Amino acid sequence: MFFTEVLIKKFYCPSLAAVFLLTACGNEEKEAPAVIPQTQLVSVANDSMIAEARSLVRTGDLVLRTGKDFSSEQVRDFSKTDKTYSHAGIALVSGDTIFVYHIEPDYYYKEDKVRKELLDSFCNPVKNYGIGIARYKLDEKEIEKLMTYIEKQYLNKVAFDMEFSLKSNDKMYCSEMIRKGLLQATNKRIDIEIQKLTDRSKFRLIKRYFKVPEKRFANMDIIPIDRLYLHPECSMIKQYLYEQ
Repeated sequence: MFFTEVLIKKFYCPSLAAVFLLTACGNEEKEAPAVIPQTQLVSVANDSMIAEARSLVRTGDLVLRTGKDFSSEQVRDFSKTDKTYSHAGIALVSGDTIFVYHIEPDYYYKEDKVRKELLDSFCNPVKNYGIGIARYKLDEKEIEKLMTYIEKQYLNKVAFDMEFSLKSNDKMYCSEMIRKGLLQATNKRIDIEIQKLTDRSKFRLIKRYFKVPEKRFANMDIIPIDRLYLHPECSMIKQYLYEQ
């Protein structure tokens, strides 16, 4: 009935109404097919992507995401080769549950420690444009050592390093923790590249967001996100771009 009512309102005239009434009297009324809202279609599509990702992820995998917020945009811009992703963590498959260990800033200092977050939450389409799954060439012993290292940082409640210093171990940022874990697990076989931050155009934005003096960032050593998955010993398994 919905579609016929709309047609009558839009194109109404006496003769058309008469024709409609004459033809409708002899026909059984039919329900219009249900219309699925676009938002629901988007949600189903994104849930399907996450479900597929869940089936692919293994313990020790690198899980990447592209955040929608301003800070994520700045972090992506640190990468010189591929600016797709803004954050990364290491996966742990425990039975039917998948966690992602990661660390990110929190100005309220309530959740600025290493987190052990459910994969579905880490990959939330509401907060992210997409996700990726990458895998390092690790044997079972190396995976075990990597997870032992990451779990230790979680238990020690290592905080996010707002100064982005590679010298401290009680404070780290996401790619730093992963790099140090891989170094220890592989006896330095996998050594993620360190780059210099030399683009002065980024210094003001960094100062505003991270609240750190510009001079501290000048020529500073950093580990951009793309260095993690563009390493020769890492392969991209799958990339997903969410429906918006």
